[in-house]
Amino acid sequence: MGSERSPSLCRPTLPVPRDLCDQCRMCCRFTDPDRSPWVSRTGDLTDFPESFSAARPLRLLPLPEAPADPPVWRCSALGSDGLGCDIWGEHPADCRLYPLLVVFREGSFRMVLDPDCPFSSRESPSFFRRHADGFLSEEWVRMTPEGLRAIRPFAEREDRPHFQEVLVLPHPVAPRRGSALP
Repeated sequence: MGSERSPSLCRPTLPVPRDLCDQCRMCCRFTDPDRSPWVSRTGDLTDFPESFSAARPLRLLPLPEAPADPPVWRCSALGSDGLGCDIWGEHPADCRLYPLLVVFREGSFRMVLDPDCPFSSRESPSFFRRHADGFLSEEWVRMTPEGLRAIRPFAEREDRPHFQEVLVLPHPVAPRRGSALP
């Protein structure tokens, strides 16, 4: 599923102002590869959900102008000028929704807010809840048991103690007979 795109899939994107992103430069650059888009951290995309896939393969590239300690990586979709995304509109859910993130905490998938992003303090909690609800109704409901199993290891590593819970994501589908949800 990872490379096949459904043209009719509604792909909610948080309306983070581009000028804020261009000033901050926190997104798309990573000192911890475990904080990069999930699709850049996996080789086998067979069961990877379409929502979390990208229009093309993503990988992390060293950022040569950054200090070497700690090393800094950038997403391969980041424009050559260091601004903007070359796959904007087709970028994966974990990019489109940031500073909202999907994590696996206390036995459930959850949407959380990263307070480190400057945009997270510019909007109200109800704003982020509305966008989490939009992701739930437009994309999460399409998740399969295989897709949940594919993203769970990433969602488990993604969580940080200071992330603020926004929404508990319900199991979107009934498990098939003999199949257990993650």
